[in-house]
Amino acid sequence: MLRVHESVWEWLDGRGLEHVRLEVETDRIEADGLIVAELDGRATRIRYRLHYDGGWAFGHGSLEADFDARSRRVELAREHDGGWVVDGIARPDLGACSDIDIMASPFTNTPAIRKLAAPAGTPQPLRVAYIRIPDLTIGAFDQEYTRLDALTPPQRVRYRSVDSGFTADLTVDEHGLVIDYSGLWRRRGSRDSS
Repeated sequence: MLRVHESVWEWLDGRGLEHVRLEVETDRIEADGLIVAELDGRATRIRYRLHYDGGWAFGHGSLEADFDARSRRVELAREHDGGWVVDGIARPDLGACSDIDIMASPFTNTPAIRKLAAPAGTPQPLRVAYIRIPDLTIGAFDQEYTRLDALTPPQRVRYRSVDSGFTADLTVDEHGLVIDYSGLWRRRGSRDSS
């Protein structure tokens, strides 16, 4: 049975919004999202389409960025053997990455939160293919997620960037979607339908 979840977040630390529409079935999850924001004084629009299996394992996706009267597009896929391909080119530097994270996107925390297996209080390390916006460059990035409660999925999670030391506490809903991201992003609306 197809379930649809939609959420809209406001960027409180800057000027912007993100909207995502999730289509969830037993064996697949598709995310169709749009980020509109002012970055470094530039109006920027990012459109993404991401495909996961039913267990939130990333499969493939595409992103399009429009900024400074320019457009950029990138396609990426995680192969069955764990290798990554970006715009048709193998990326062995991303080989240890298990997921993606789009800069300035509360949504891309959801897959990691949904897969948290460590007990409350135990950091779970994760290497991601980190996508910088607006230029859509991609590099490997180490992160940690820690459950702050014993619920499944957790309702409170701590995110930490291993590289920069940045830490944020996230409040999430029953779907693992962010409600509040340490005052940086806040969900302004959501809707579920079947």
